Amino acid sequence: MILDPVTLTSHTPLLNSKTRWVYEHPDSRDVLIKVHMSRMDQKPAQGLKGWFARQEDHFMYTTGMLRELKQFVESRYRDYGDIVHHIAPVYGVVDTDLGLGLLVAAARDAQGNLAPTVRKLMQQRAMTATRQQKLEQVLQAIEKTDLVIGDLNAENIVLQGAGGEDERFVIIDGLGERTWIPTQSLIKAVGKRRKQAFVAKMRRRLAGLAHG
Repeated sequence: MILDPVTLTSHTPLLNSKTRWVYEHPDSRDVLIKVHMSRMDQKPAQGLKGWFARQEDHFMYTTGMLRELKQFVESRYRDYGDIVHHIAPVYGVVDTDLGLGLLVAAARDAQGNLAPTVRKLMQQRAMTATRQQKLEQVLQAIEKTDLVIGDLNAENIVLQGAGGEDERFVIIDGLGERTWIPTQSLIKAVGKRRKQAFVAKMRRRLAGLAHG
C-alpha cells in the first residue's frame, strides 16, 4: 500500500536537490518520495556553531515537508488562478527507514522517464514554438497568482508527457517560503517582484534561443 511504511535504503535515489533525496515509491511508479538530506550525519560541531547547525537542519527538514504540502492545500482553498492546473499533486507523508518522506506525483515523459526540466530542454535546444507557447501560459499564471512560490527556477518546472501528444509544463518543487522570515507571505509585493523577475528572466532566455 502507498501509505504503508517504506524501506528505501536498498533503493537508489532517482535524483537529489541541495536538501533532499528523491526516490521512486517501491509500489508505484506514479509516486515519488522526497526525503530530507540530513546535515547532521557527520560529526556535529560543538557549541554555538553546532546549535546553529542543528537549527538549520531542523528548519530544512520541517520546511521541506510543510511548505509544499501547505501551499498545495492552500491552492485548493480559494481561486489562485490557472496556476493550480500547473502544480504537480502533493499527496501527503509516509514513514520510511530514512525518515519521514513527502509523497508527490511523478511527472514523467511519454516513455516513462522523469519529465525533462525546462533547463534541460533549453540546453538541448528542444524548446519548440509550441512548447514555448505552453511555457508562456505557465509564466503568465505565475505572474498573476498570489500563491507563494519561494524557489522559482528552470529546474522546478518540467514538461510532463514530453514526446507524446499531451505535453504540459508542471511545477514540481519550490512552493512556499524557503526563508526563516516569511517575507513573501508578510509582504505581498516582495513575492510579486520575485515572480516578475523570474518570468522576465525566462522570457529573455527563450528569446535568446530564438536568436541563438
